[in-house]
Amino acid sequence: MNPISSLVTDIETALQDADGERRTLLLHRIINLFIEQLPDLNDDHVSVFDEVILCLAAEIELAARIELSEKLADLIRGPRQTVQNLALDQEIRVAQPVLERSPCIDVENLRTIAQHRSEVFLDALSRRKRLPSQVTDILAQRGGEATIQRILQNSSLELSELGLRALADRATSDSRLYRALKSRPDLALRHIGAILEAAKQKARTEIRDLTDQIELVDHAIDVGAAAVMINPAILELADYVKPEDQDEAYLFSRAPREGEVIALINHGRINEALAALAHLAGLPRETVKHAFSSPHFDPLLFIVRAIEFQWSSFLVLLKAKNGGSLSQAHHDSAFSSFHALSLSTARRVMRFISARTAA
Repeated sequence: MNPISSLVTDIETALQDADGERRTLLLHRIINLFIEQLPDLNDDHVSVFDEVILCLAAEIELAARIELSEKLADLIRGPRQTVQNLALDQEIRVAQPVLERSPCIDVENLRTIAQHRSEVFLDALSRRKRLPSQVTDILAQRGGEATIQRILQNSSLELSELGLRALADRATSDSRLYRALKSRPDLALRHIGAILEAAKQKARTEIRDLTDQIELVDHAIDVGAAAVMINPAILELADYVKPEDQDEAYLFSRAPREGEVIALINHGRINEALAALAHLAGLPRETVKHAFSSPHFDPLLFIVRAIEFQWSSFLVLLKAKNGGSLSQAHHDSAFSSFHALSLSTARRVMRFISARTAA
């Protein structure tokens, strides 16, 4: 009898074995063979092994399922059905290795586990190297302190605006989470509106008994939140005392239109375009120049958003700022930040900046 025929016979015998001992022994044999041959197996071969492993693993003892999960957790081309089955096991000791490490679990199953399982399962999910926002958003709403901390520490665990808002809401009553959330520059810059809202809600809770003048409280909170959440080092603002260059004393008889500003940039008249931006934003021209020359796009973003320029105009400014081109990553980050920043938040921040530079 050839080795394949022998293996088939052993499998058939093992599947009929009531006590499962032969199943476990054969499962070890097949798993070792699978891992050894995996580099030379095509997808059809992997599927066949998957079916066999799944059948053999159905009724093995707990210790054997835990060991199986450990063996399969790090395989990039693991037996997918078997891995899904292990991930959905009610026993965390079985599910944990594949939940933490296996790339073979479908997003839908990850979502199901995040939505319906207990904190120990959520903790395991938060330890994965990567998670899509559909799953991380659920963890942001349901996870405990340790789970949330891992989300904030690992930028490869994606968060949508919805997930960030869930964290921001929780941060209003959790000062450690509030500080951790503020420390993630990519989150703060992508969704600064949500962070500011968290800061405002936190402040309202703390000062609600001080006054019954709601408008005064709101105004103070808006300015205070901007001061707390916006890092002056990122905005690259300074105390500007340098007088305007007389050669660049552009005068505007009316407010420049958006198209006119972009036309100036396209014709290489950058200084004149920046002067027009300063005129529209009500800021010193040096402030706008520093925003344009900053290594970050965020100072310019606040200005452009506050004066209601479109994304296409911001893109033209960014390309001019970066020598005519943008990397895809830079483009995507700017696009996300532009659409996440609300007009009202941008204007509040600009009022704060104007007051600061005026002072």
